[in-house]
Amino acid sequence: MRPKTIVVLTFLLFSISIGHAATQKVLYAFTGGVDGNSPYAGVIFDPAGNLYGVTQAGGLYGKGTVFQLTPSGGSWTETVLYNFTGFPDGDLPLGGLAIDEAGNLYGTAANDGDPSAQCGIVFKLSPSNSGWTFTVLHAFTGGTDGCEPGSSLRYSGGYLFGTTVNGGPSNQGTVFRVQTSGGNYFNAAFALNNGNHPWGGINSYGYGTTYNGGKYGLGNVYEWTYGRHLVAKHVFNSTGAAGRHPLGELLLVFNASGPSKIYGTTYDGGVGGRGTVYVLTESLYHFDVWSTSVAHSFSGPDGALPGAGVVMDAAGNLYGTTVFGGPDVAGNVFKLTPGAKNKWSLTVLYTFTGGADGGQIYSGVVFDSAGNLYGTAAGGGNGGGVVYEVTP
Repeated sequence: MRPKTIVVLTFLLFSISIGHAATQKVLYAFTGGVDGNSPYAGVIFDPAGNLYGVTQAGGLYGKGTVFQLTPSGGSWTETVLYNFTGFPDGDLPLGGLAIDEAGNLYGTAANDGDPSAQCGIVFKLSPSNSGWTFTVLHAFTGGTDGCEPGSSLRYSGGYLFGTTVNGGPSNQGTVFRVQTSGGNYFNAAFALNNGNHPWGGINSYGYGTTYNGGKYGLGNVYEWTYGRHLVAKHVFNSTGAAGRHPLGELLLVFNASGPSKIYGTTYDGGVGGRGTVYVLTESLYHFDVWSTSVAHSFSGPDGALPGAGVVMDAAGNLYGTTVFGGPDVAGNVFKLTPGAKNKWSLTVLYTFTGGADGGQIYSGVVFDSAGNLYGTAAGGGNGGGVVYEVTP
């Protein structure tokens, strides 16, 4: 194999437009009771246009829920599909759901499950004419098995891919794969400098991030390759313009006429001190060499501490969220528009107040067919967070 190296070249070129460039609508406001409380993860669509998600708390037992939002006549109706109890089904569902071709839902709960280990589970929810059937596909036991799955799951060809924040031989976390039938569990563990605490999920090309670890203890971009090997692709440091502590999922875009790019976010650091959106660009001339640039560095008024990854529309614009920042320090939804000479322009589409419209935006956004954006806020609303729509 040829050696793999990283070249870091940082560029800081961006402009800012702050103001409501979109309208926001609350689709559902959680009460914090039996309907769920504090959605940390985002939502997904099924082909019929229904939304699905999880709340980390609330429900009949206060351990979290899986919910469905069904549109009808301009309004949305919430249905709780499952209430977590702790044992043996786990509690504290933090990661986002995945859906397969048959409409089965898959997710994780970060705590409980196995009574001895209490390290969380991977679950399946199957629809039928009589309701939804819940199945534990895997209960984590700690040690080499992994512990505390906190990322969104990815479904592909009968397998589920995700990460555990802790566990593994060095207790630095793992990346795992499990069959949707519940068999053939396989993982790779972080150790030493290849990363620690992988809060973000792993994308379809095998790339992900760790919040901590690496040479400077401030996080890595890594690739899961060749069985159990986790190879660092970029190492964050305290002085780099790209920031530190990457938290969200990565977006990898292949370009048939140019270099491939990886887009991600760091939770803090950068020139503005409140996190960044960064870009890794693959060299056209050297195998597996990536340069680093910064699409935007947050400073507070324009947003602070992005906790999720970004998505891209057909025109190449990026969309994402920040947990805090803005006039009411409650987070925002933003758009980044690419320009000439690696220059990006940031537009704040909507700034949350922390009141009825929600606040604390830990999750990213998803598109519908019309280009509207959907996500969750962990706070605000009726006290238990909201599911919202933003229309550019």
